[in-house]
Amino acid sequence: MACSEIDMLSDESLEEDIYSDSSDFYVAIKPQGGGIDSLAEFDLTTAAYKVEEGNNGSKYPVDIIMRVDMTIKDVAKRHVLPFLPAKSLMKFRAVSKEWNQWITSPLLAYNQSSTFQKLSGYFYQRLENKDDPPIFLSLHRSANGVPSPSLGFLPEVVKVLSSSSGLLLCQGKDSYYVCNPATKHWKKLPPPQYYHGSDPAVAIAFDPQFNIESFYRVVAAVPVLDHPVVCFEIYCSESDSWRCSPSDCLELENTSLAGGGSYMKGVAYWRNTSSNEVLAFDVKNEVPAVLHVPNIQSEQRGALTQIGDEVCYVTAYNDSGSVFVIDVYGGVDMGLKRSVSVNLGSKKPRTQVLGIPKEECCEVLPCTDRDTVVIHTDTTIYFYHLREQKLETLQSPGRVDTDKRFLPYINSLVMVHNSGE
Repeated sequence: MACSEIDMLSDESLEEDIYSDSSDFYVAIKPQGGGIDSLAEFDLTTAAYKVEEGNNGSKYPVDIIMRVDMTIKDVAKRHVLPFLPAKSLMKFRAVSKEWNQWITSPLLAYNQSSTFQKLSGYFYQRLENKDDPPIFLSLHRSANGVPSPSLGFLPEVVKVLSSSSGLLLCQGKDSYYVCNPATKHWKKLPPPQYYHGSDPAVAIAFDPQFNIESFYRVVAAVPVLDHPVVCFEIYCSESDSWRCSPSDCLELENTSLAGGGSYMKGVAYWRNTSSNEVLAFDVKNEVPAVLHVPNIQSEQRGALTQIGDEVCYVTAYNDSGSVFVIDVYGGVDMGLKRSVSVNLGSKKPRTQVLGIPKEECCEVLPCTDRDTVVIHTDTTIYFYHLREQKLETLQSPGRVDTDKRFLPYINSLVMVHNSGE
């Protein structure tokens, strides 16, 4: 999976996005899920299937009821396309007018954003220079990409702050923007009531399943000046307005929070910049909490990421040569749950610092895949799949330093309502 180029979509058809209802609509939305797994128990052959009285058609679930003369290509269009990334789907718009209409329909956008949840790449940006635009690193050039990796379709240069299931939260000079980089649709948020700062602790919270309207929230953790208190201001896309949460956090030893934030399993997270504390906020119930991640050595840089069904804190360090040790911490007490030694390639000579050998620096990047640990070094980004013990690589965009912010991104068709474009 190695690639050295920053990926972008070149399809001219993406310059104009048409979202219209499909005239061929007949798929029912089934809250229980389904997709490919729901088809496994049925024998769907290439022969056309015709629903008539007395043919036991009622035994099929509602979401795959066949129309007259439905063929395998229709099954693929309805039940396979939602499992593909947005860039691949945009290419398939050229198959026919029917496919173009279906791929640009709101229903497919909902289905695809609900079912396709694989990591597609990273938006990263240097923070020291406010004029540097973000850059997109694609994991698969042919399948995943965005038409404007620098987010040039937005009205100003922005700082990327948070990512959630295909949506990006960005900050301009005086405004927040929510956008879908795959479709270039965006929305400028109304101004908040509180002052959030130049690098605010904000996170976008978007759960695509059972959310056909594509509603999302933006949560800002705002420290109260000269007080050991953090309050929360929440933007809701449904009402297009900000409001103050009745919940405050009084438990942080230090209210200095890192800019940006992450969202996993219904909870927003922000790291404390001067301690091992993590501020967590249950977005649905509006309940704050403070987690304590392990104290690690200064050269180690960990990340909160999801392993299986649990949010864990993962660290990595260069043990010797090309051998790296991955430590996974989890549970209420964030105790060590797993430690893995991984050989990340051929042995390389260690760098010299004042004549003393020094191991290669590394950091763990946040990841949306539940079985993958991502390790960023000065030369390479490694993707280690825990279950399969499989290793994949991507060329590093530069040296490991604290000035870069990496946001995991999923190539999604999710719609942004009241779009600026």
